[in-house]
Amino acid sequence: MSADTESIESLKQQLIDLRQKLQEVTGKMQDARAKRDTANSEVKRLSAELRTLREQYQQLKQQISTVAEQKKSLYEKLSKLREDRKAKTEELNRLREELKRLNVEYKNLRSFIGAKRIDEDELRSRIEQLEWQYQTTTLPPEVEKIVINKIRSLESIYVNVKHLNELRSKIDEIRNKIPALKQEIQQINEELKNTVAEYLKLKESMQNLKQQREELVKKIISLRQERDRIREEANQHHQLYISLLSEERAIREELERVSILLKAKELARHIDERRRLLQGKALEAFEKYQKGEPITLEEYKLLAEFNLLNLKQQ
Repeated sequence: MSADTESIESLKQQLIDLRQKLQEVTGKMQDARAKRDTANSEVKRLSAELRTLREQYQQLKQQISTVAEQKKSLYEKLSKLREDRKAKTEELNRLREELKRLNVEYKNLRSFIGAKRIDEDELRSRIEQLEWQYQTTTLPPEVEKIVINKIRSLESIYVNVKHLNELRSKIDEIRNKIPALKQEIQQINEELKNTVAEYLKLKESMQNLKQQREELVKKIISLRQERDRIREEANQHHQLYISLLSEERAIREELERVSILLKAKELARHIDERRRLLQGKALEAFEKYQKGEPITLEEYKLLAEFNLLNLKQQ
């Protein structure tokens, strides 16, 4: 085996060894990166949980600091609710009195007009019809007088009917308002009851909030210690990954160098083999040339390439 062949085989073995080493280092890198990422994810989760706990702590702190003010706030709320209830009760009584008055007025007007229901629109139409008849028809004086009196009578009835309908509308409106107002008063009474109950719970609420705050502080301290420990593990995995990354880069550079060198040697060997082959063909063509036998253009080029054209025939 020639020295070049031995060198090429040696380079090939180096490539195999380097690829195997690269695979091992890559595996270690993936393992270190996976452990680092897992640890970082856990750190991120714990940090998010700590942020949530700190927010809860701030909320508890705010609640505790404002409990003393809540009594005053609840008292003001109770006063306002009582004022609202009083105002709505007075409004309810006023509406009831107004309804009573309107009912009396309606009953009296109804009695004056008569029990028979009269349609306002029909009455208005009848008046307009008589007015049109009076304006467009020539009537005897006695008939004209009758028509005028009829119009006046109907207009008087119309005014009363219209007022009666307005009274009916107001009565219906008040009757609709009263149940809603009663419901509002009932809701205020219920809210008053709940507010009083809430006031009585303030002292117990203060004790519970302080206990929650103490438990929350303990949990925050514990989680912070656990997060710092896992963060240190993540840093160690990262340092290992960086070290392996540097080693991997060096292996890849060596792989590239050996690969280029191997390709260069294989190319050189290929060129040498091709030149020996062409030289053999050139010698065969030279023998034909010496014998005076015809040669091809390619054979002629080979003779020129190897400087055999100028050699004298032996």
